Formats: sequence, structure tokens, C-alpha cells
Amino acid sequence: MNYYRYKLIQTTGEVNAGVIKLHYQDEMSVISHLERDGSVAIFVRRLGPLLSFFLHLVTYRMRRRLPRTTLAELLSNLALMLRSGMTLISALEEAAGSAEVPEIENDMQDLVESIQGGLSFSDAADNYRHIFPKSVVHLLRMGEETGQLDRMLQDAADHLKRLQAIITDTRNALLYPGFVIVTMTGGIFFWFYYVVPQIVDLFRDMDVTLPWITRFLITVSHYFQQYGVTCLIALILTILVTYSARRSNQRLRYHIDRLLLRMPVVGTIVTASTLAFITEYFSLLLNAGIDILQTMRILSDSVGNSVYGRKLVEIQERLTTGEGISEAFQNTGFFPRFVVRMLSVGEMSGNLTGQLDYIATEYRRRLSNLVAVIGKMIEPVVLLFAGTIFAVILGALLLPIYDLLSRITS
Repeated sequence: MNYYRYKLIQTTGEVNAGVIKLHYQDEMSVISHLERDGSVAIFVRRLGPLLSFFLHLVTYRMRRRLPRTTLAELLSNLALMLRSGMTLISALEEAAGSAEVPEIENDMQDLVESIQGGLSFSDAADNYRHIFPKSVVHLLRMGEETGQLDRMLQDAADHLKRLQAIITDTRNALLYPGFVIVTMTGGIFFWFYYVVPQIVDLFRDMDVTLPWITRFLITVSHYFQQYGVTCLIALILTILVTYSARRSNQRLRYHIDRLLLRMPVVGTIVTASTLAFITEYFSLLLNAGIDILQTMRILSDSVGNSVYGRKLVEIQERLTTGEGISEAFQNTGFFPRFVVRMLSVGEMSGNLTGQLDYIATEYRRRLSNLVAVIGKMIEPVVLLFAGTIFAVILGALLLPIYDLLSRITS
């Protein structure tokens, strides 16, 4: 994007001056762009790199990613307007004015300016990744190449809605275990850091003989008092640093994702959600007319789990050597037999996209069922673990009281 200072006479006779940001590389193209509504440009000059950089810093603003549900509605509205006969520019201008998120209105106007400046819709959208993710950009490009932009827009909207359902189910499945772990950790920390020391001081004042379990509880309580806050801060910092490093370090991300897949409950949830996404997106890209190698390349870049991303890269390499799709999936030794078998049936019947849709639906169903039963699965374990801990705490506190009562009675 380049900045141009301009002055023009509008159709009303007024003189308008300002600075505009466009994709053009020459001033004649800028003049043609400014005069498209009948105005007359009397001065146009491109700003230097230093002043352009300063303007970029001044106008820079933090951009939050557009929610998937909002983007799905935006794409669906664009598809509807294109089917009704509206031009792409008019549809985008209408969408910019009726957007539910006011922050993207200026970006949508800039997008329109870029298209009017000669860029295609997909190339212009690629510059606004906080609005249009990579998966949507690929579908837009395919829609422009096939002349079916309205259908691709609607397919992208439907895909985003199903993807949001997968992510919502995954979060709901992980919410209960996370809440239980945080609550129990907070309760144990409170007991050992605040409650136990006060009761132990009471026992010492009464000169009560302490059993071994109470002495063990005192040792743990002393450790919490001395290092508890430090350990808590260190734990929080470790989580934040690990999360940040996972986003920047591919090797660390791979090892963390592999660890998640091996965890008992979390691994099942991540596997179901990832396979649902892969097969859902796989089917969508094939229906859009994208070749199988490009589809694998897009999938490997878009999948959230890096372990599956590497396996998809391996499948892409196997496909280049002449292996079939189901054979390539099977030879990785990573994907479930159910997936391989359905892909094989789809290849033999010539209905691969239908089989992929069936697999995606099946894994979405499994994920929904897992969300429904996750609480019942974890509840007995949680009760047993929490009951054991608090039984030990209560036993350690009640035994000295029992000894004290025995001495008073005797």
C-alpha cells in the first residue's frame, strides 16, 4: 500500500484535498481512481518512504480477529447479495455499512478501495487476515477462478459455522475438567496456607501429642507457607511462557501437541475435533475444485495440531510418488482404521467428498456425545481424589483432638 497526497475538484464544485492509501504504483492510476465519479484531479503526488512510514504508525490500530459466527453471517450476506444481481463492490459497501463490528467498517472500505484499484477480491482479502482467514481466502480465489463466487461464499459461511460448532464442543468438553482442577487446587492451597497453620498453633498451645499424619500435614503446611506463593507465581509464569513459546517454536509446539494426544481424556477430545476439522475442510476444498496436492498443503497449514500437520505433509509427499489417498493415509500409521476404510470406499465408489462428509459428521457426533458424558466420566475420579485428600486433612486434624479429649476424660 502506498500513500498519495491529492487535491481534486468534485462534481459539486468544491475542492477536496487529503491523503489516500492505495495499491497503485504510479500516479496516473491514482488519478484515474480519483476521477471515477466525475471529479477532476488537479494534484497527485506519492509520499516519500519516511512520511509514509510515519503515517502508517499514526494510523496503526490493534485489530482483533473477527468472530467466526460474525464472519459466517457476513459471507452469507455477500453470497445472497451477489445472487440477487448486485455487483461485488456494491455488496461489499452494503456489508461494510451493516457490519455488526464497527471496527471493521474502515477495513471493509479499504478493501473496496483495493478492489477498485485493480486487485482481485481474494488478493485484497488476503491483506486483512484478521477478517478473512487463510481458508476463506483460498475459497474466494477458487470462486473467482470458476466464476462461482456466490457459491464459494456460502460454502465458506457454512464451513465456518460447522467449524465453530466443533470448537465450541471441544471447549465445553475441556471446561469441566479445567474447572475441577482449578477449584481443587485453590481449595487445597487455601487449606494448607491459611486453615491448617492456625489449627496447628492451637494444638501446640495445648501441648497435644501429634501423630505422624499430623506432623506430615504440618510439614506440607510449612512448605506452602514458605514457597506456596512463589510456586504459584512460577506455575503461572511457566504456563504463560510455554503458551507463548508454543506459538513461536515449532519443535516445542510439536512435542506439546503430541503430549496432549497421549493424555487419557484430552487426547480423545483433541483427536475427535481435529479429525472432524480435517475431513470437513478436505471435503470443502475438493468440492471447490482444488487439486488433491494443493488441498493437502492447505490442510497442513490450517490444522491446529502440529502432529496432524506433519502427517498431512507426509501424505502429500506420498501422493506425489503415486500412492492412492487411502493408501497414503494408511501408510502413515497414524489415522484410525475407520477413516482409512471410509476413504478407500470413497475412492472406489467415486464419492470421496460424500465419504469425507460422513466422517466429519461421525466425529462431530462423537465429540458431542463426549461432551455429554465427560462430566459423568470425570466425576467419580474427582470425588475419589478430593475425598481422599480431605479425608487425610480431617484425619490429621481430628486425631489430636481425640487425643486431647481422651486426656481430659482420664
